Amino acid sequence: MNRTAHRRGRLALLLAGAIVAALPASAAADETPIDPALPAPTLPSGADCGSDSSPTWRSVSSPPPAGMTVSIGVPRPTVNGVTYQGVVHAWDVDGSQTADGSVPGQPVPVQSVYVPLPLTDGHTYGWHASTYDGTAYSNPTEPCYFRVDASAPLTPVVTNPDFPPMGSPGTPTKAAGQPTTFSFSSSDPLPSGCTEAGTPDCQASGLNHFEYALDREPGIGAARVPADAGGTGSLTTALSWGVHTLYVVGVDVAGNRSQTPAAYTFTVPSQLPPPSRPTLDLTAPETAGRGAQLTVSGQLSAAPYSSGEVVHVLKSDLAHPTGVALPDVPLSADGTFRIADVPQVGGANTYAVTYPGDSTHQAVDASATVQVSRNAAAVSITTDAPSYGYGATARITAHLGTTYNGRTLAIYAQPYGGRKTLIETGTVDSHGNLATTYKLTRKTTFTAAFAGDYRYAPATAATTASAYAKVSESLSGYYGSTHYGGLLYRVYHHTAKAKLNITVTPDKAGQCVKFQIQRYYSDAWHTQSTSSCHALSTTSTSYATVTLTNAAGSKFRIRAEYVHSTKDTGNLSTWGAWQYFTVRK
Repeated sequence: MNRTAHRRGRLALLLAGAIVAALPASAAADETPIDPALPAPTLPSGADCGSDSSPTWRSVSSPPPAGMTVSIGVPRPTVNGVTYQGVVHAWDVDGSQTADGSVPGQPVPVQSVYVPLPLTDGHTYGWHASTYDGTAYSNPTEPCYFRVDASAPLTPVVTNPDFPPMGSPGTPTKAAGQPTTFSFSSSDPLPSGCTEAGTPDCQASGLNHFEYALDREPGIGAARVPADAGGTGSLTTALSWGVHTLYVVGVDVAGNRSQTPAAYTFTVPSQLPPPSRPTLDLTAPETAGRGAQLTVSGQLSAAPYSSGEVVHVLKSDLAHPTGVALPDVPLSADGTFRIADVPQVGGANTYAVTYPGDSTHQAVDASATVQVSRNAAAVSITTDAPSYGYGATARITAHLGTTYNGRTLAIYAQPYGGRKTLIETGTVDSHGNLATTYKLTRKTTFTAAFAGDYRYAPATAATTASAYAKVSESLSGYYGSTHYGGLLYRVYHHTAKAKLNITVTPDKAGQCVKFQIQRYYSDAWHTQSTSSCHALSTTSTSYATVTLTNAAGSKFRIRAEYVHSTKDTGNLSTWGAWQYFTVRK
């Protein structure tokens, strides 16, 4: 609906004489002007003035009254003695009715204005106000909107699982001092003749909360619990021994209360007879064949048991790690039962049995595990060489034979003196292989692991590859360089000493290193000397020096060998590369 049209319509009604009896004669004259300079009335705030998109709710008596009252603030008289009147125009949003009311200005902040507009349950209304000074009207205020709810919520329904109402079957399951929860439900009916909410004339405010009191009807300031969108609420409390009545009323958003409170009368015992706690013993085979029937027998103590009672069974295995429910098993009067099963998945099959309890027995549970047979899986692992230079890359291939539903392998590496770490995991290829690479710095054991599947057991295989130590060498003390046959030679003066510096990796402090020197003559290299062991320093380094006094005009080469002892099983012995030099005068 066009709200501007309502404002204009209000003025038209005023000018047409709708409230002539309430206003001065001059106010009803045609073409009565609007004076924008006139102060407009003030309107209520908050819950007293809703918008067209969010009207407030108003509770009215049933049947609804023949008029409405609103509060406005009429401006005080000005210094020249002019007295203002407050005028109100109201309408039914469905367009069926309009009416006007007025009030003479008084020296009070707020005045009530009666408008003879009949209010109907479920309808939506709007109104706005203006100031009249005897000759003109102010601009109207922004409109206020409200809806009417004259229908009380239905008497709530009260339920409780622990204390049945008096006169009904069943006995209390809790005693004094134990927490219990009461559930409430009710609804706020639509106006008479409405079958569906949504139009301006078929509105209900909806259930807002429940008010309750124990052993008396709820009055002013009664305790309350909120109602959800479905019209339900709950109260959790602990009660004293005796017979009690819980009274509950429903209250809607408009403030209407159930005409008749619900009265839920029940008995709270001082204490309950203690149920016995039975024991649950299970007997199961340690092992069983896959696909063959097995039996798990059970015995509950504290017999007898009522007819129709059962135990619940949850079986977990590799295919169902969180468990799968087996059919409930009947419980004999003497507390015995038998579970028959044909396991299709190998490995651990665990049967978790639960007795839920009854009025005279507490709940109890137990479990038993049966190892179901699985076939052996074939796993192997190889490297592309038995040994590798320091830092060289090995190619490792793991192989998995026939399995049922698991085709995943994991490959681990464990260097000598180090931790075992996962270096590859994945599904094997069509040939059953999974390959990866690994850089070796010391002897390393490679392991392939199959975790097992529904019908094949876990399996592992291992292989070990060796790694050489690394000998790094450099000459020092030379004064130049030259090349012979494409080889780099360092040039020394015959008065100098050649020095070979070495570092062995990884750290081999205290281990043995030997030096070998050769001289070239007669078109061949001839060994001049091989040293005894030199212990590597704490930084895994060493050196050798060569006196060159009588070596002028000759070519030499020198190298070092790391020689591992029985204490070093991580790396193999290694020669360093030849370092070439020549001597001149």
